[in-house]
Amino acid sequence: MTGASTSLTRIKLGKYLVLRKWASALNIQDVSSEFDRRNSALIHFLNNVDIVKSKDDLILAAKQHCVNLFTNYEGLKPINKVTFPKPRLQGAIGKKVVIKSKVGDKEIAEGLLLQLVGNQAEVQVSASENDISHVRKKFYSKQVYLR
Repeated sequence: MTGASTSLTRIKLGKYLVLRKWASALNIQDVSSEFDRRNSALIHFLNNVDIVKSKDDLILAAKQHCVNLFTNYEGLKPINKVTFPKPRLQGAIGKKVVIKSKVGDKEIAEGLLLQLVGNQAEVQVSASENDISHVRKKFYSKQVYLR
């Protein structure tokens, strides 16, 4: 677990917010993403929620429960046969990662993985180990690896 909570909220009709609030002790900036489409918001939420080390069927049941809650709250028809592909880096959110060049021959940065956004990963990168200022950057997820 990352010490964070992820929530999906409808701000107003047709506007959704996915927010990841980190534990204050971790000193990581909270991240949020706004969506105009509820499907996009739900998929983003499911791809960025914490994954505990557990059996796959338990994780799939938890995700199905989230879908059921969302469809019930939104007044949609139940979705029974849902497939949940596991994004490659979902278990790495909140952990140290290294970013490699597009060719993969050298390391170009390192930092903490904050969230997955489509085929990109948002990373909190610091200029050096002693630098306390952090910058958020997006990289293609194929460039991001666990440290």
